[in-house]
Amino acid sequence: MPNITAFRTVLLTFYAVFISSLFLAWQPIMGLSADIFLLAAAFVQSLILSSPVLILYGIQQHFERRGKRTHWLIYVMQALCIAIIVFMFANYKLRDMYGFYVNFFVVNLLVTPGGVEAMGVSASTNRTLLFAVIVLAVFVIAALRFIPFERLYPRWLKRRYLWSAAVLLLLFQSGWYALSEYNYNRVILGTAGRIVWYIPVTARGTFEGLGVAINRPDGAEFDVSESGGSINYPETPDVKFDKPYNIVWLVSESLRADMLTPEFMPNTWKFAEKSQRFLNHYSGGNGTRMGMFSQFYGLYGGYWFDFLYAHRAPMLVDLIQKNDYSMMAYTSSRFSYPEFDKTIFASLQEEQLQSYTEGAGWERDRKNVTDMLQFVENTQQPFFSFMFFESAHANYYFPEESIIREDYIDDFNYLTVDIEENIERIRNRYINATHHLDSQLGRVYDMLEEQGLLDNTIVVVTGDHGEEFMEKGRWGHNSTFSQEQIRVPMLIHIPGREPGETSIMTSHLDMPATIMAALGVNLDPTTYSYGSDLFAPEYRRDYTVVSDWHGNTLITPELKMVFSKKGAAYDDVTTLLNDSPVDLSKTKSDYRTPLGKFARELSRFYH
Repeated sequence: MPNITAFRTVLLTFYAVFISSLFLAWQPIMGLSADIFLLAAAFVQSLILSSPVLILYGIQQHFERRGKRTHWLIYVMQALCIAIIVFMFANYKLRDMYGFYVNFFVVNLLVTPGGVEAMGVSASTNRTLLFAVIVLAVFVIAALRFIPFERLYPRWLKRRYLWSAAVLLLLFQSGWYALSEYNYNRVILGTAGRIVWYIPVTARGTFEGLGVAINRPDGAEFDVSESGGSINYPETPDVKFDKPYNIVWLVSESLRADMLTPEFMPNTWKFAEKSQRFLNHYSGGNGTRMGMFSQFYGLYGGYWFDFLYAHRAPMLVDLIQKNDYSMMAYTSSRFSYPEFDKTIFASLQEEQLQSYTEGAGWERDRKNVTDMLQFVENTQQPFFSFMFFESAHANYYFPEESIIREDYIDDFNYLTVDIEENIERIRNRYINATHHLDSQLGRVYDMLEEQGLLDNTIVVVTGDHGEEFMEKGRWGHNSTFSQEQIRVPMLIHIPGREPGETSIMTSHLDMPATIMAALGVNLDPTTYSYGSDLFAPEYRRDYTVVSDWHGNTLITPELKMVFSKKGAAYDDVTTLLNDSPVDLSKTKSDYRTPLGKFARELSRFYH
């Protein structure tokens, strides 16, 4: 007779994962075929996610049959059961707030120093989380003691039949997914994408060898996945700047394009009137890594992983170093999260990287701006100064004097807040934080003007990515490629260049080529980036590319085409620029020319 508590623990774990998987993945408009696929895939995936408890149950049974005490194993099983249920709840909250599940990005955030801090989690959120885990643990222990889960297990279903059925379901749903991936069946692919930690299986070569007919939508025949591997990035040449201007590079976390108004950012608005402003500018990513990587390297975000592994700095930063600049970078987060110290600033010394993390985001920004201004005022020229601001990052930080929207959510508790119901009050909180950000940017503008440095200093002001407030169904960033998440302001001041506005599509990818040209560097941008000089007379962009951790999105002046596996699972694959779906077979837009060029150029910087 098996230990009842141990058996109940197995059943509770499996039932909790299976039911929550169905709840998270099911949608009322999927159709019968997707429902059948979901049941099979959720069953198999629930067994996989419950496997730590299942394995311990097998070990416990082995010891029990030999008359050994197994109480400690049962306690470990119960702890794992609680952890797995917490994991499923975390996936629910992540999807509810951001539109994605626990993934490599989230794991990286948890294990990288400074990652959890960067989330802006409030003290009340931590208290609520602790309370919720304690309540859940009490509930699980009580349920295992008093609820006869074993009665829900059909007596006729023998263990050997269960595992045989599981193997058959695994083969069934894996084959179905592989065929759907081959034919690009968005219904099945989308269903699989909504299953927590679904393991995809592909078999294109097998289907092609069998002569299975292919039925993919327009555009799906292009290969748009980076090959990865050994990067083919040129060595930094020994080039002297003809115009060794100082450089002040100011980047704000989560600064979306429409925040640059006289009301929200009056100091930056005035500075924009003295600079070149780009009105239709795209980040290179919907998250910090890809957004920052693209503006310093001029490469698509998918290359970030290989450059991180290689600890390879961008040519632009290396050239600045070779020209004997005084260099200092500041962040109100950490240089280890995101990994700026292993990518963008990998070639800088530790003493050239100041990370200040004490206090709220707005307090860190004030301290760092003060230190940066002292550096600019006291260092020898030419100098390079970089600053990464945190005020506008969720939880959205600001002091009382920066409040311009009184009706804002005061206690932003991630676990208890109803995002949709409170979205306007959350947005007001963001506006207040952005207003404070502007006050700190204003300190930089004022100091540069008062010291007469604008006559020989390049100034860049932008965001790493945007921020959505449910305009397209999501809050925050890093979830989709909506305009709100990928459009950012871009201001560039170059000595001697008249102020003006540019309304055509521009990109973070163009920044290295633009800055190098302003410094008098005569290198072909195509040898080190996907960008061009924004001020070149012939400048024109047929398309740009925005990346997340799972792939790219191609953006033309009229359309978006999503090639990110995560993005394609949750949202429309092809849309107009306003994010409304579009049927490529019915559009008159010329998307094939940029798509073909994008596919051919995608792996240019790999061997």
